[in-house]
Order: sequence, then structure tokens, then C-alpha cells
Amino acid sequence: MTTEQQFDSQDSSPVVGPGQLLRSAREAMGWSREQVASRLHLRLTLIAAIESDTYDKHASPTFIRGYLRTYAKLVGIEESTILEAYKTLGIEPEPSINMQSFSKRTRREASDSRLKIVSWLVILVLAGLLVAWWWQASNRRAAGQEQLAASEITTPASESAPTEPSELVNPQAPVLEPAVSDAGITVSGAVSAAQAPVDTSAEAVSAAQPTEVSAATETEDAAAPQLKLSFTADCWLEIKDADGKIVFSGLKKANDELDLEGKEPLKMLVGAPMAIRIQYKGQEIDMSRYNNGRTARITLPQE
Repeated sequence: MTTEQQFDSQDSSPVVGPGQLLRSAREAMGWSREQVASRLHLRLTLIAAIESDTYDKHASPTFIRGYLRTYAKLVGIEESTILEAYKTLGIEPEPSINMQSFSKRTRREASDSRLKIVSWLVILVLAGLLVAWWWQASNRRAAGQEQLAASEITTPASESAPTEPSELVNPQAPVLEPAVSDAGITVSGAVSAAQAPVDTSAEAVSAAQPTEVSAATETEDAAAPQLKLSFTADCWLEIKDADGKIVFSGLKKANDELDLEGKEPLKMLVGAPMAIRIQYKGQEIDMSRYNNGRTARITLPQE
């Protein structure tokens, strides 16, 4: 009889949730909920929900654990203790269905990606064939025009060659007398002609400089990170790539910056949308459409 009473008392003992532990630690430090909300940059209603162990069933368990870790760190409680207390509540949903749907979606996205790649390859091959055909047709037209012009030039020359040979034999000797006096003119003409390639080469150098500058600019643009994040306040976030691999998960402080690379599309969960600035491939993402009081789910690239 005594043993049964002991088991009944153990079963009826209340489960101590993480909210009660956090509230007790906060009260022991003499802090109010408003002070905690201000330090964590979270809404007061969210702090109240955490301390009462009232969690939104639509909220991501990942975000709930992130909030609990942050709160525990603030009041000096071990994270493992808080997370273990959260497990005892038994409110975390089974991940099997979500994982199955995620794997199906991943396979479908991978299939779509392969189809897009094949389509682009076909388009590139067709474009290459079209360019090759146009180039060959242009060469054939140019060769035909050159042959036609050569035949037109050769025919009049052959017809006018035998006319008046006496005029061709006339040497016109007096023309040789001013050869010495004209030498200066000839030399100056040669000098000016020699200077022309120098000027041309200088122009070529000056024309080549913008090309080098533009090439350097393109290199710098190509070296820009795929995803660049800047934070104006504390913000918890999680980023996964197309394979479901977690690229980053944690809390970032104000004035922090983060550069990331990952397989597209990238899935982002952002706890404080107005505290983050997102630049994807050099283009800034508009965050004004997201409510700062709710979790934001962002897919990059945006469709």
C-alpha cells in the first residue's frame, strides 16, 4: 500500500517547465519582464509566453529552442537544463511527416534543376549552331564578292595593255633634275609618316586602359559573396541550403556581419526581420514587407 502511494505521488508531481525555471532565475536577479525583453530585443508578450510555457503551436521548435537558449544565457542557467525541461513538456511535434515532405520537395526541386540545366544546354547548342551557320554564310558571301571584284579588275587591264607602246617608252628625262631640291620635302613627308604609327600606338594604349579597368571591376564584382548579412540589432536566424544542410544557426549581435555561400535555393528563418539587412549576389532584399513581430521565412533566390 505504501509503495502504491509513493508511485501515485510521483505521477502527480507537477512537471517543471523551462518557463518556470527562467522566471525564478529572473526574479532572483531582481529583473522585470520589461528589462528582460529590452535586453533580449524581444516582445514583452513573447517573454510572458515563455515564462508561462505557452508556446504557439505554429511556431518553429527551432526558434523556441533559440529563445530558450538566449534567455537561459542571460539569467545564468545552463542551456542543457532548459532544453531538457522543454523536452519534458512533450509539445514538440514529430518530425517524420515534415522530413518526408521536405525530402519529396528536395527531390522535386533537384529534378526541376536538372530539367532547367538540360533546357539551357539545348538552347546553347542551338545558338552555337545558328552562329556557326551565319558565320559560314558570311564567309561565303565575302569570298564570292572578292572573286567577282578580282575578275572585274583583271578584264580591263588585259584589254588596255597593248595600246600605244610609244607612250610607255617615253622616259621624260627633265623630271629627274629637281630630285635633289625635293629631297627635303620627301624626308619631311617620311618623318610625318613615321610619326603616325607612334600616335596610333599611343591612342591604342589610352584606349586599352578603360578595358583593363572594366575587367578589374568585373573581377571584383565576381568576388562578391553570394549572401551578405548585416545586423542592426540582436537577431536569431537559421539558414539551410538546397540539400537541407544547415549553413548557419545561431544568434547574431548588433553591428555583426556574415558572409555565406551555399547551394541554391537557400531557406532562411529570421526571428527579427527588421534587425537584418540581406544582400544576395550584390542586390539588396526588401525587408519592409515582413512584420518585425513575427518570424520571417525567406527563400533565395526569390521567385
